[in-house]
Amino acid sequence: METLYDVVIVGGGPGGASAAYTLEQAGQRVLVLEKQSLPRYKACGGGLSTRMLRSQFPFSFDPVIEARVTQVAFDLGGRTVRMPLSEDSVVTVMRDRLDAFILAHAGAEVIQGADVRNVEEHADNVVVSTSDGRSYAGRYLIGADGANSMIAHRLGLRRRKTTAAAIEVEAQVSETTLRRLGDTFVFIFHEVRMGYLWIFPKSDHVSIGIGALHPRPGDLQATLQRVAGRYGISLAGAAMHGHPIPIRMGREPLAGRRSLLVGDAAGLADPFTGEGIRLAIKSGRLAAEAILEGRLEAYSDTIHREIGRSLSLGLGLSWLFYHLPGFFLRLGAGSPFVTAAFADMLADRAGYAEAIFLAFGGLPAFWLSEGLAEVTERVTGPSQAMRLRRSLLGLEPAQRDRIESPGRPETSP
Repeated sequence: METLYDVVIVGGGPGGASAAYTLEQAGQRVLVLEKQSLPRYKACGGGLSTRMLRSQFPFSFDPVIEARVTQVAFDLGGRTVRMPLSEDSVVTVMRDRLDAFILAHAGAEVIQGADVRNVEEHADNVVVSTSDGRSYAGRYLIGADGANSMIAHRLGLRRRKTTAAAIEVEAQVSETTLRRLGDTFVFIFHEVRMGYLWIFPKSDHVSIGIGALHPRPGDLQATLQRVAGRYGISLAGAAMHGHPIPIRMGREPLAGRRSLLVGDAAGLADPFTGEGIRLAIKSGRLAAEAILEGRLEAYSDTIHREIGRSLSLGLGLSWLFYHLPGFFLRLGAGSPFVTAAFADMLADRAGYAEAIFLAFGGLPAFWLSEGLAEVTERVTGPSQAMRLRRSLLGLEPAQRDRIESPGRPETSP
């Protein structure tokens, strides 16, 4: 152990890579210790907002974009409602390429195959030791080593850790199926208790997965197989990747004397959707700023204010939703205001408080437009009714061309 780094980061995912980028831009000497060899596969749907990426990084992510998503489909137990998204607002990526891409722009020193086994905080530095007997020291440490964070365990942080279970498959599909699903986020409900399934398009395949709170043994695998077949997706020979989704159960310390946790290691995943890339990137930046400002003691409060409060609301909403799924889906699955709230959250322009206000506040306008459209359809026909819907809901021109009647769900594949 010879070199003293300004910051040692354990984990090269989006949280660690984003922290490395922010710190390197500020002139810090950063070391990233990555357990695996890059690029390495990470089970993840890979849905991202281009607006969020532009707000965090000054460079283009076009080289790693797999697919551009233009609509969301809600499968409500045999019926499907489709709603449009704004042009070029949501994309999908593969995590192996995304993580390596951000790290390459960070310019930090990266040691691959570094399996960290121990961490010791001292008065003026932090020392991490790896399985090969080597040690590395930094003035500060960022733990970005996932939901089962060794850094958190060694430092006595996140003692109330809770996780949900998820399984994902990267599935090859026929060209016909890929064209049918190629621009759509599909969310599938009423198939698994306290959870849902998803299908996200990639450039030459789809990611299909399932997640739930406290599933019974075997339920996730069996349900995933069954629903995949319904959508014409064969999982024969495909690897099923299981991974935990951390659930933040309340306010908790995320910092030691010289160490901070980010992303999944800090329990920062959306308890309702399971989405975590955005929160990892955001917390990575906040951790880097706390180090640069010398305010590690305020980091836990900052995370609670910027992220944690919203996640607490999301946890409450998910509990209500999964106990009354039919009610909530009938209430707003076809509302463009709900879709807009989802897009705003993915773009990090709104937390759950703002999204709930937007989604539920827009329901009276949605119901009014639907009532007027129903009358118009009886009098003048469906085309005039659809034109009225588009006008009353104030949809953008690109959206108006694609919106389907929310009152006329189609049959699922």
